[in-house]
Amino acid sequence: MEKTLISLKQSNVEEKLPVSNFEAHWDSCFLDASFEEWLKYLQWYNDKARSWHETLPIDLGSLWQPVDLLTPPFVFDVAFKWCQQLKQPMGVSYRTVEIYERFARSYCCQSLHLKTTVVGSINLKTSCKMRWQEFCMEMRHQSLLHLVSCLQIASKLENGYKLVTVTDAAMLLRQSQRPCDRSTIVNSEILVLVTLKYDVSYPPISDYVDTFICQLILVLKRKPVTAKSAQLLAAVDEIHEISLEFIRAIYFDQQLIVRKIVAGLPTETQKERAMCSHRRNSRDFNQVQFDKVLLAAGAISAATFLIQENAAANVMKELYTRTGAHPADVAVVSSVLVTHLVPET
Repeated sequence: MEKTLISLKQSNVEEKLPVSNFEAHWDSCFLDASFEEWLKYLQWYNDKARSWHETLPIDLGSLWQPVDLLTPPFVFDVAFKWCQQLKQPMGVSYRTVEIYERFARSYCCQSLHLKTTVVGSINLKTSCKMRWQEFCMEMRHQSLLHLVSCLQIASKLENGYKLVTVTDAAMLLRQSQRPCDRSTIVNSEILVLVTLKYDVSYPPISDYVDTFICQLILVLKRKPVTAKSAQLLAAVDEIHEISLEFIRAIYFDQQLIVRKIVAGLPTETQKERAMCSHRRNSRDFNQVQFDKVLLAAGAISAATFLIQENAAANVMKELYTRTGAHPADVAVVSSVLVTHLVPET
């Protein structure tokens, strides 16, 4: 990564291309891995996150209650405000929500699986339904406690920033009218870690946005300078800012935006479309929800479209070459984001 950024800096001197604040920030960062290795690292975790739901002992899509109860809309709103209050970077808020999403689903599946294993086949449906109701009641009362535990874990994964301590967590819960003692907060963090088997080090989606934009800078500066490429490079800071605004919008309103994306994604044949069951749609939602490569590429493409419309197609093509995000899928995400946030376009 460091060598790549040095070469970017040298090519900038030779071709007199603009240097954005975003590029200057990355030029000052140090990464042990090369740029290509870092991209492979992100893609590996993205594939792991997309397939994670297949490892759950129970298919949540088969439940008779809406799975939306596991991830209520307020989650990102609360995490975002907490991070602002504690001066934590945006990456921590994204990590917090992602850890909470996975914890809620894992905890639900493990609880139901253990209960139904004990009961066996006798009155299985009734017993499982009762356990589901008990679980929903527990999550309603403990959601903020578990969320602040996810915030604590997320802050420990972000280098260079102050950790969210037990004292901080107690203060946030007290402000939210959910006071808890220190031992309860510590035990909740342990519960989250044990439930997820300590597998919490997934990169936040902001890392994907930053890396893909850095990659676009590299590609543009390796090619002959044109008026279009120079204009695009000059707008990198704005593209980066708007891309993150789109990402925040996705996390603020996941159920609506991700469902629109799932509905718009192309299928291979009309027969396949007719065969899509509720279970498959639920799984598709989860795959899109955790597909950070697709969502980051879509956010960048949408931002590029708003700033320099004639460059959006080329950006999608480059993202496909470098990340594997298919232009047809990226176009759906981009279109949903633009129409959702900028209706007049």
